[in-house]
Amino acid sequence: MSIATDRAGRVRLGAVAGMLVSLILAGCASVQRDAHFPEVREAVGKRLGSNIAWNRDSEQDQRAHAAVRRLLQQELNAETAVQIALLNNRRLQANYESLGIAQADLVEAGLLDNPVFSIALYSGHAGTITEASVVQSFVSVVSLSARKKIGEVGAQRATLEVANNVLDLARQVQAQYFTTVGDAQALELARQVADATEAAAELAQRQRSAGNLSRRDQSLQQAFYAQMLLESAQAEAQLASDRERLNRLMGVWGQDTSWKIPARLPAVPTALPSLEQAEAQAVSQRLDLAAAKKSADAAAQALNLTRQLRYLGPLGIGVAYKREPGSEKFVGPTVELGLPVFNQGQAAIARAEAELKRGEERVAALAVDVRSEAREARARVAAAQEVVRHYRDVVLPLQQTIVSETLKFYNGMLVGVYDLLLAKQAQVQTARQYVAANKEFWLAWTDLELALGGKVPLPVSTPAESSSDAGPGRTRNETNIERNSRRNGDKPS
Repeated sequence: MSIATDRAGRVRLGAVAGMLVSLILAGCASVQRDAHFPEVREAVGKRLGSNIAWNRDSEQDQRAHAAVRRLLQQELNAETAVQIALLNNRRLQANYESLGIAQADLVEAGLLDNPVFSIALYSGHAGTITEASVVQSFVSVVSLSARKKIGEVGAQRATLEVANNVLDLARQVQAQYFTTVGDAQALELARQVADATEAAAELAQRQRSAGNLSRRDQSLQQAFYAQMLLESAQAEAQLASDRERLNRLMGVWGQDTSWKIPARLPAVPTALPSLEQAEAQAVSQRLDLAAAKKSADAAAQALNLTRQLRYLGPLGIGVAYKREPGSEKFVGPTVELGLPVFNQGQAAIARAEAELKRGEERVAALAVDVRSEAREARARVAAAQEVVRHYRDVVLPLQQTIVSETLKFYNGMLVGVYDLLLAKQAQVQTARQYVAANKEFWLAWTDLELALGGKVPLPVSTPAESSSDAGPGRTRNETNIERNSRRNGDKPS
């Protein structure tokens, strides 16, 4: 009888041990850090048309670095500047590690709790009693599937957040690129104004020396020239500062910072794409909104799991072994159960309900913001285009007419050289305002793409006058007049 009992005990022990081994093997998994990176690459490629790479010290990293060097040797445009940043920005590379953290959390969610082994020795006059047990948490077993689903939703949320950070960096680079090119163009015009005021200041000095100009009028010209030199220096400092901001965003240093940009901003199109569905496009494409929805989904699943397990406290199932004096052995199942007397999960459920409500409210608030940002960006782009059009079609032609007519009056000796120089200065100042309007349009366009969650293709159109024409230079006749005026010391009229 004892032999049969011992054999049966061994059979039960083997069955329980086999079950535990199966559960342990099922819960084991490896962590693939870049498991969700292809999803990020797909989302970015769909919205930007650019490529991204995760620096993993591989041959592919060397190819990406070589591509960055080739792009830096060319004249940068907005697309190449964005591509350089996506391949080279180290903060973005650090952000990709969030995918590894999310994947680790997902794997951990699918792992069972480790079984608990315990042993006790009781000594007495009759001998020593040995007790041992191996217990596996039953709650971790029954909640495994639900925890996997919650972990998967969390990984999807992290993937969307990383992809959204990539888009955000791209928009920062694009905006900084347009700012830098606009600064360079504004600096060129500031130098033109400084040249014109220098000519006036030199002429005033000659006339003052000849006794043909009062000290007051000569001081006015000198003060105007000094002010223009100050504005030119400020424009140069602003350009240097904005170049460094773009350097940081692209992640370049050393010799790689000697990149070149075009002398002019891109031409502002005469027509805009239809933006009637801007709100719907923003709601469907914005990755931050999608990530917020995933957070709310995870909170809903966590609440459901908490409700299901509210009465299951510590619950373990395993096998126990006992040997008493006289070598008599006992083997059988053991159960550990926490009684829900004081804590019945009320606080955990309340917390999970609050988390779900907070997540839902955040989604609703962000959806309102997304729609508003889309409308605001659409209105800003339209207003900026109208300002550019007004400068191009009305203000600049008027300034050109004023300069031409003043030149005729000057040739007819009806006005003095100061009037001609003043007209030219006003024309260049207007051109500077036109450049600022162009820059504002492209910054507004960048914000529009950010608000809509992806690139917006511009319609193919030929502007009546491109922004490259916004920097009026001195004509040959005007240059000769200024040169002759400085040489002859014309009297002011």
